[in-house]
Parts: sequence; structure tokens; C-alpha cells
Amino acid sequence: MNSYPIELLVQHAPLMFVAGLDVPPAERDPFRPLILRLREVLTSRPKGLIWDMNRASAFNILLVDKNVRFPPRKVISPSEQNAMNPHPHSPLSPLIPTSPLHPDGLIAPVWVRKHVELVPSVYVLFLKLWESPPPLSPLEGREQEMEEERKHDQELATELSQRKRTLAERGIKLTAVLLASRRLLDDPGLDVRLTFIRKQSSLDARAALFVLSPVSSNELQEFVKSLTEALREPSIEYYTAHSKRVRRKRNKHSSSAYSGYQTSAVATTRASPLRPIGWTARYEYKLATFAEFRVEEEVARKHYEDCWNILSEMFNSTTLLPPRTKRWAEARVLADSLNIKVYKFYLYNSEHPLALAFFNKHIRRYCELSKGWGMGEETFEYWSWLARQYRILSELLEIALRSGMRLPELVPQIQDDRPVPQLGQEASPAPGVNPSTVLQHPGYYYLQAARCTEERLRRFKTIEEAEAAHPSPLSQSPAFNNEKKVDHWELILELYSKAYEHFKRFAAGHTRLTFFVAVHIATTYHSSGKHDLAIKFLERIVKVYHKEQWGLVLKPLLGLWYESSKQLGDIQSCIRLIFERMFASNAAESEILAQDLLEILKTTKPSSASEPLVITLSPVENIVPATVLFYESQAGIGVSTPFQLHIATSTSSCLHLIPFSSLTIHFSDNRSPTIINRSISEGKQQTIRLGDLGDDENACQSVDCAFDFIPGATTIFYGQVSSSSAKDITITRLTLRVQQNDWTIDINCDVNPLPNAEPMWLVSPEPNTKFIPLRRTDTSIVQFRPAPHEFKVDIRHQGKALVGEEYPIDIIITSQDSRILDITFDLLLQPAEDDTVHYISTNEERTTSLLRGITFNDSLEPLGATQRTIFLNAGGTGSRILDFSFQSRTRSPASQGYSDEAKEHLETLVIDVVEPIRYSSQVTYSPSRLGLPSSFSYFSQLGEQAQTILEANVTLMIECTAECKLEVAEMKWTSMGSSRTTLLDSSLSPDSAGDLIEWRSGDAFAVDASIGIKPSEEPNDKPVETRLQSPVRLDVLWRRADNTHPNIPLATTAILLPELYPPQLGLSVIVNPPATAKLHSPFTLSIKIRNSDPLLSADLSFSLEPTDAFVIAGMRAGRLPLILPDTEEALSFNLIPTIVGVVKLPLFKVQRVEVEDSSRSETVEQTRSSSSTEIVPTIDERWNAVDRLGHNVHFYTSDGQARAEIDLSLWLAILVLA
Repeated sequence: MNSYPIELLVQHAPLMFVAGLDVPPAERDPFRPLILRLREVLTSRPKGLIWDMNRASAFNILLVDKNVRFPPRKVISPSEQNAMNPHPHSPLSPLIPTSPLHPDGLIAPVWVRKHVELVPSVYVLFLKLWESPPPLSPLEGREQEMEEERKHDQELATELSQRKRTLAERGIKLTAVLLASRRLLDDPGLDVRLTFIRKQSSLDARAALFVLSPVSSNELQEFVKSLTEALREPSIEYYTAHSKRVRRKRNKHSSSAYSGYQTSAVATTRASPLRPIGWTARYEYKLATFAEFRVEEEVARKHYEDCWNILSEMFNSTTLLPPRTKRWAEARVLADSLNIKVYKFYLYNSEHPLALAFFNKHIRRYCELSKGWGMGEETFEYWSWLARQYRILSELLEIALRSGMRLPELVPQIQDDRPVPQLGQEASPAPGVNPSTVLQHPGYYYLQAARCTEERLRRFKTIEEAEAAHPSPLSQSPAFNNEKKVDHWELILELYSKAYEHFKRFAAGHTRLTFFVAVHIATTYHSSGKHDLAIKFLERIVKVYHKEQWGLVLKPLLGLWYESSKQLGDIQSCIRLIFERMFASNAAESEILAQDLLEILKTTKPSSASEPLVITLSPVENIVPATVLFYESQAGIGVSTPFQLHIATSTSSCLHLIPFSSLTIHFSDNRSPTIINRSISEGKQQTIRLGDLGDDENACQSVDCAFDFIPGATTIFYGQVSSSSAKDITITRLTLRVQQNDWTIDINCDVNPLPNAEPMWLVSPEPNTKFIPLRRTDTSIVQFRPAPHEFKVDIRHQGKALVGEEYPIDIIITSQDSRILDITFDLLLQPAEDDTVHYISTNEERTTSLLRGITFNDSLEPLGATQRTIFLNAGGTGSRILDFSFQSRTRSPASQGYSDEAKEHLETLVIDVVEPIRYSSQVTYSPSRLGLPSSFSYFSQLGEQAQTILEANVTLMIECTAECKLEVAEMKWTSMGSSRTTLLDSSLSPDSAGDLIEWRSGDAFAVDASIGIKPSEEPNDKPVETRLQSPVRLDVLWRRADNTHPNIPLATTAILLPELYPPQLGLSVIVNPPATAKLHSPFTLSIKIRNSDPLLSADLSFSLEPTDAFVIAGMRAGRLPLILPDTEEALSFNLIPTIVGVVKLPLFKVQRVEVEDSSRSETVEQTRSSSSTEIVPTIDERWNAVDRLGHNVHFYTSDGQARAEIDLSLWLAILVLA
């Protein structure tokens, strides 16, 4: 920014003069420390700031003398001194002949300097308030001291009054700060003195008088802050008044504003008065400056931009601003300064696109104007000006970034709510960012400035050469002579270096541009003759480009490095760079490089003749494009496998011109490299047989054969290689040795296959060559591995496993190998789909998931076999998946140790699991055969163990579903621990425990069990709401009949009896007739009236209706005693049959008496007369079986529907025999 006057670029702040802070010479002055700190605080803001983040509250404070003089406001032009009404003007006005702008100047930096440094908006005067010495005695009078105070205060007021009158003429605000001691601040008369001083000096009532005493640094900072805040408004009013005055003048000239002037291609030097358009430009600039002082940035920017537009219009006319004149140069400087001001205000408001747009607008506009001024792109002046613009933008951005400005993000914001295009419609474009319209970091613009400076130098050199050949007046021009004094290379290096630093700072993972700038720096160092520094940069750049394999980019850099090394006389670097440059050179270039190499080898000597010069080429610089092919991807240890090395030289290769003495092949293992000594041969294609190169212990170290690298030819080396141990082998590096005179050079080249080239294997050498493709993924490597272990795995089992059994699985390993093998295996049992608990086991271990390291009893001898059995307990039906992993190792007979790594063999076994037994059950309920207690014995049996009140008859149907035969060793009942149910009897024989029963598939077996149900201990518990557990389960102990494994335990299948739901039988009459009776012979008919209700008693009456088929002896009707809950009463009748055949028994009717409202009856007779009756059902005990709902199973189905075709002929009937 030093190219322009600082006054035109500085950030304006209101100017404040501070007087009266001269440092007292006396060291003991009580105000000396305060004044020193005041001077430090007030002048803490740096001067000449281009960018100021605190501009809204800043003052430009200058310490001045009390008697400072201001520049004259108005002067009268000599031409108007004798006029009747002279018009005074500013000494800097173009109308004053002594002005630097006379007669047609626009704005001079001195005018800006006047408002920045010479004329303040506020004037702060520091004065000491007189203080009398402390009295010697409290009784001493103060009349004399008060007179002295009044005298000093009057002098102080007079000084302030005179200063105020001087400043008021210019509209400058005067503020007085009185320095007083702390003792004076406590004086009650201080306020009176201050009022007197203010009135006598005519100071304003607001922000005109302050009192300051010695305070701490923090308090002093607060005082200065409050002082500047109080004076902010007066300073703004000062600059507002200036703006109003300038605006009136602008409006005055607007009526005669410039409307167009004829342009001329010939520049004129005749001075003419400033045109109205020039006055308008002056006023716009002044309005912008005063608005900037007021911190009205939008107003200032608008006026600056208007002034720039007016200047652009004035430059259209060479009459107004003739090119290459003083006013033209001043206007160009002003236009560039306006450009900086405008885009700086845009940057203040973070309007980065607008700032860059205006900068580009300025560049485009004045590039167009330069063509009309004879300063187009062909001149160095054009590029000098353009570089200056980019540099100033970079410096301003650099300052702004240090002050906290943030650059815009370059990542476009992707909108997820874009509408989905319909079929046949084009999708809306994705939002993006145009980099040319986005503000970049300073490094980008430093780079642009450097490139413009390079072009400036190139244009200047062209003109200089032309002037040297054909001199012209241009060589005598000041611009040309000044350009000769410029150190262009230093300037270019400075710009590139700054760009490099910023690109490194803002790299953020994008280092490519950083290296791009570094390349330019290296090129500049080379061009300026600083070859050591050029090589320093090139070393770092080439190292990275080698790593990233940028071949085409490396070529010019290596050439540059080679030229610098030649200039420095670094012979070894020149030789290395010659070989590195060969990879991308054409035939002519390669031949030149070969000649340079031979010349160096002939004319120079190495620094050390005993050690060869080793050159290692990067993969991208490989001058020997070699491809390694192995015919087999895997070979056995000790077995030779063929390989081929294809070296295909390009047509531009110069290797045939270089005296190579040998080619060394380096393998990836620790074997000695193979050296192929070279002899010259002819032919476009060569096939060289190397023979068997041996293994890592007996490698062939030297082979003599004839080969040459003919351009465009392919040299093929083929042979065999083997290994004595397991490893991967490939060819990693080739070394070409050059021996000439005293030089021995080894060039190391990596072996890299050609990209996108199909590997072709040579099957027939010269002269009838034939190739076949190798269709493998990686043909450049061979794996030497031990021979695979040959053994067979046979997993045997018995078809389907049965739930609950220990299912044996036999693993038989049969050797087909000639070595002793030790085999172990891991077994993984996959989880069942229904989370059933299952496990696998051996003799030593049991697990639900994984068994590790299961061994066999013996090692596997050659051609032998070994076996191991595991057991599976499935736990439930379904499929069980077992994954076997067999590991085998060979055992060395000598050391009994393992000679190679373990081999793995995988097997998977799926076993279906089925149920061995299927069963079903049926439950019926009937009254207890033991009966219930009678009502008379009910209370006597209280507290005794409850007897069964109900019997559940369970029938189990068991069927063998296994496909194999089962040996059933035992069927037994196992208690389930139920308190309310007990097993009464069953159809199982207790003596059959030791007998083995063989069941076949489909065999069925029935088991009957009678279960007694006891009453609930809870009085309110109803049987119909109860769910009871069966007292026992049936365990069936079995094993497979065809099992061949000894000591397999019996499997147990537990058959659970169904849950019991005893029905609520309530009140019933049970008739138990005999099966037959004899004619005319008496028999006894037993009848039980049972009350199974646990809560209600029963009041019953009965009657036995007469019939012709029987003679009845006994009472035929009567009333029964009250039957309590869970009791019964028994009746018996003697009957004599009189008819032969199936005869219905006499109808026995029982009625239940229910009292309707016993509370209103006073006597028993009244109670019985008001009762109602209910018929109690009569049941034949021979068919007394019900389900859980209380339905008789003989007459109703399980869902309560009546059975069809019910035979009721024997219901409550008896067979009478003659």
C-alpha cells in the first residue's frame, strides 16, 4: 500500500487535540505520574490504521501544545483583492493560485491530512486547579487563601474563555479537564469554584468541564472512555456541519454540471479551470470523507462510489484528463484509492461478493481505459498497475484477517427440499458456487500479483531489448528509467513467498496449490541466478511428486533442477537427474541426455572411486519398464517354478546408447541377487534363458548372457526359482550398472507391471515366439507352501436325533498322506431358532456353544485312521447345525516337533431332531368313590385332613414316533408336589420296573390314572374357578434298541399330565342300582343326596313315585335333614321287581325348599308356606362322568353340544332276570 498516499487510504476517525499534558520537569510534581499515564492511554491507538475494527468508538487523538495554531480557513485570491465583494476560498482550493491544485486539481492528500492531523473536531485542554497549601493551625483564617483562589480561578476562566472564542470560530468543541488533588476533591467549596469557572469562561453546560485526580490505571481507562463517549456527539456535529456546507456548494454547481466534452486522441497540456464535473467529484469525495469521520459507512461508501463513477466518466475525455500528465496521474491515484475505500467498506459489512465485484469492476474499467492511454497489455506499466491492485487487495485482506474478519465458506449448501423432477422433465440444477465470484484468501491475490509482476518483467525486457536495438524517445521517459531501477526478481520472490505462506496457512487438505506456488518460487530463484535456493525448493517438491507419481509434472521440474545443478557444478546430481529425466523424454531428448551423460563420464572423475554412485529411481521415473510373471500362483517347497522377466523399452529409449555392464535381479527374500553380465546383441526381440536360479540357500549368483535394450524391443529373461521354506517370492528391484572410465553407477529401478496390460506368458521362444495370457489377479508373485495335508473326514451318525437322548456322533479321520499328522478340531454348536437349551459334550467337557482343541487319542499315522465320538443333547425338535474346524500339523520324526504351520479343514453337519414319543390325554371328573361325610359327622371331623371330594380320571395315549426301535426300561410316576391333588391309583403295574419293553414306530400304549381332588382351604374358593396341577408326571426311561455305543445313559421323556379344572357339581342325587335283579326277589336300591356346594346348605324333601314294575318297601316321601356344604346323606329302599326285562326304576324326586323372605315370617309354618321348591337332578352313577364345564361326557361333546342318537334305555334302569 506504500504506492499511494497514506492519507487517501487511512481509516478516518474524529480528530481530538489534547493540550496541557506537557510532562512537568520536576520529579516530585504530584501530577507527573498521572500526566505520564494519561499520555500513554490517550496515544495508545496506532496512527495511520488502514483497517480498524474499533472504528465506531475510536478517536484520533493528538497531543499538542497549548498554543497550537490552526491552518487558515479562507484566503482571498490575488485576482480578487481589489474587488468590491471578494470571495475568500480555502488555501487548498483550485481557485487559489498558490494552491497545489490550481487550476484544475481534484483532491490533494494535504486536504485529507488537514482534517486528519491539523484541524480537530474537539479540543481537550488539561489545566491544573490551583490549591492552597494546607493550614498550619485549625484556627488560622482563610480569607487570604480565598482571595488567592479567586484570583487563580479568574485567570483560569479567562484562559478558557479566550480559547473558546478561538475554537468557536471553527465550530470546534472545547472541553476542559481540571487536575486536582484528592484533598481538593473533599473540599466543600469545590463545587462553587467549578460553577464560577464555567460561568466566567462561558463553557457549555454539557461535556465541557471535568475534574480528574490521581487515580489507578483502571480508573484512568474508565475516565478516558467516558470522556471520549461524552465528546462523540460534538465531534459528529462538527463533521455534520462540514457536510452541510459541502452539500450546499455541490448543489450550487449541479446546475452547471458537466454534460459532455469532445474527446481528442492528442493529449493537451494547456491548463484550464476545473470543470463542473471535477467540482462535483471534489464535493462527493469531501462528503464521503466527512461521513467516514461520522462512522456513517453506508453514506461514505455511496459518496466514494459516486466519486469513482464521476472519475471514470472524466477519464473518457482526454481533454479533461490528458494521459501522462500530472492531473491525470493524480486522478488515477485517487481512483485507485476510491476503489480500496469502497471494497473496504463492503468487507466491513461482510459483503464479500460485493467487495470482490467492485474490485473486478475497477480492474475491468481501467484496463479498458488503459488501451486508450497507450498503456495496454503490451506495456510494462499496465502489468505494474495490475500487480499493484492485487497486492493492495492482498495486504488489506491480510490486515483484516489478523483483526478477526472471516472469509466466506466455499462449500455450496445442498438443499434437500428440491422438488423431485417428473418423468420427462429436467432436474433443477444443484446450487453451487462460482469461485471467481467468491473472495479468496490473500495468498490467491498475492499469486496474481506475482504473475502480473512476471509479465511486467517480461514486457520490460522486450521493450528494453527493442530500445537497445532501435532507440526511441521511450528510453528517455521517466517511467522507463524508473523501471530500470526496480529489482523485479526480488519483488516477484517477495510476492510468491507471501502467497506460499498464505496457501500453507489456508491449505485445509488442499496442498496442491501450495506446491504450485513453490514451483513458481523455485523457477524464480533459478531465473534470478540463485540456484542453491532453487534446488532447495525443488528437492521438497520433487520428493512429494515422486511419492504421488506425477510423471508429466516432474519433467519440467527435473529439467530445471538439472540446469541449476550444472550451474553449481554438482556432477553427481547431474548424473542422477539425467537418468530421472529419461522416463518422459522423446527420442531426440533422450539422445541428448545420453550424450550429456557420456560427456560427463569422459571429462569428469567421481569423488570416490571405490564406491559406486547409487541412483534410486522412483516408480514414476522407471526407465526400465519391467514386468514379472510367475506361471503358477503357488508351488511346493523345494519345487522349481518357472518365471519370466519382460523388459519392454519404448521407442524413445536411449538405453542402447549407455554402456551398461550388468543387470542385477533382486528377489524379495534374503537370497543373494542374481547378476546378469551383458554382451551386445542384435535383434528387435530377445529371449534369454537364465536356467534354474536355485533357492534361498543355493542361489545362482552370476549368469553370462547376451542382451541389449533396443528401442521398441522387448527383452525376456526366463528361468526357474525355488524355495526351501514357506514364503512369498517376487522380484522387487532391478539394478543396472554403468561402468565407464573411473565411474561406476548403479541405477536401482522398481519392478512395476504396466497398467491395464494383460500379462502374456512366452510359451515358445525365438524364432517362432508364441504367447498365452495368464488370467490371474496377481501374476508377479509366487507362494511357496508345504504340500497340503491329505486326509479324509468321515462324520457318522444315526440319521435323526431324538429329543432327550445323548446322540453319538463319530468323527473318523483317515490318512491319505505319507506324513504323521496331529489333528485337533473345534466344534461350534449354532444356537437353536427357538432358544432351546442344548449342548454338546465329550468325556471331559460339556458346553452349549463351542468346544476348543478336541484331540484324538493317537496321532494319525501314514495311511492310518483315528476316531473320536462326541454327544449331542438337542433339548427340543428342529435342526441343529454343527460347524467343525479341523487343524492338522505334520510332526517331524526326528525332533517330534511341528515342521510347518497348521492347515484348516472345515465341515458342517446338520442334524434333524424329532420327538421319540407322542402322547395325548383326556380328563373326566366324577364324585369321589369314598363319598362325603354326613351332616351328623361333619362337625366331629373338623380339623382332620380333608378327604377327596372329586376324582379326575386321566387317560394317556402314548405312541412311539421314532423311526428306530426303542427299549423302554421303566415307566414311573414322579411326584410334582401338589397339595390339593393326589394319585389314587393307575393302570401301571408296580412290578414291571425291571422289564425291558421294545417299542416300534407306531406302537401305542394307554395309561389310566385316578386323581383325587381335595377341597380348598379357602372358604370362598370355588372349584370351578380353580386350576390345579396334576400330582404326578409319567417318566419314560428309554434308549435306542440298536445302539452300538456302550455306557450311554438312559434317556428320560417326561410326560406331563394335563392341568385339572374341577367343575362345580353343586347339589345332586346319585342313584346306584345293581346291574341285574331277580324276578320277585328283593334288592336294595342305594341313593345318595350329595351337596358339593362349598358355601350353601340344602333343605330337601323327597318322594318315590309308585310303579307297576316294582313293589317298594319303606317310606316313600318325607323331608330330609339339612345337608351342610360338602356333605351327603344316604337313603336305601328295598324293591321287589315284578316284570322281567329292562325295567325303569321308580322315579325318585328330590326337591329343594327355598325360603322367599324369612324376615317377615313369624312361625315355621308361615316360613314353609312362603317357600318355593326346585327339582334336584337325579344321576345314574354308572354314567356319572363330566368334563370341566360339568357336562356329562356320555351325552355332550367337549364344546357342550348334545351327542346325536343317545341311547337312554339303560339310564336309571335295571335288567330283571326270571
